[in-house]
Amino acid sequence: MPLTLLLVLVVLAVCAATVHGPASRYARGYVNALLVETAVQEPGAQPPALRAAARRRALLRAGRQTALFLLAALGACTAALWAGRWHEAVLVLPVLAALTVAGSTDAVCHRLPNRLLGPAALWAAVCVVVDVLARLAAGTGPAQALLPLAGALGAAAGLGGATLLLALVPSGIGMGDVKLCAITGLWLGRLGWAVPVAGVVAGLLLAGLAAIVLMVLRRAQRDTMIAMGPYLVAGACAAWVLAVL
Repeated sequence: MPLTLLLVLVVLAVCAATVHGPASRYARGYVNALLVETAVQEPGAQPPALRAAARRRALLRAGRQTALFLLAALGACTAALWAGRWHEAVLVLPVLAALTVAGSTDAVCHRLPNRLLGPAALWAAVCVVVDVLARLAAGTGPAQALLPLAGALGAAAGLGGATLLLALVPSGIGMGDVKLCAITGLWLGRLGWAVPVAGVVAGLLLAGLAAIVLMVLRRAQRDTMIAMGPYLVAGACAAWVLAVL
């Protein structure tokens, strides 16, 4: 058990340092460059989301991003260790690090940068490979051992395709959200097809509830666009916790 906790703490420290340093720094630079670009191309006619981004970019400060990641990591590690699945704590932390910053960036400027989604997708693929290798090492037959791979690829294709269709009509879903849903399928599909589906549905419901609350508070109107990324990330994390427990 002490070695297990040490490994989790080492991975946690590396991920926290990455969030505090290069990840949050890139996010701030991305938003600043986006604001400058739109100011040059569309002087005086920035979209509402980008006009608000100038006020919200304090969210991307290194300390705030690190605190947000550590809060999410604490919940994830507690769930994994409580369930006796410490390896899941090690696997989930890099995904959380990337998605925390990506979701925060979306909350600021309604964009999900590929350079933040890319590492999340890469580590989601690593999770699948580790799951397959662990099954093979335990003596599981090749057909059964490859089930996590089939589930992950199927969920990624299914959720990515379904949200792509929604992105082609006025639904509030953008291409960044499509990529995020595909990553959710790749990450959670190894735990069963229902897990990523529940994560995406939960994210959409959270976004809908947030929109209703904002309209009730007169902070938004029916045609106001909201950032879907933070809610999709929250839904995916909640689905992961329930699956691990």
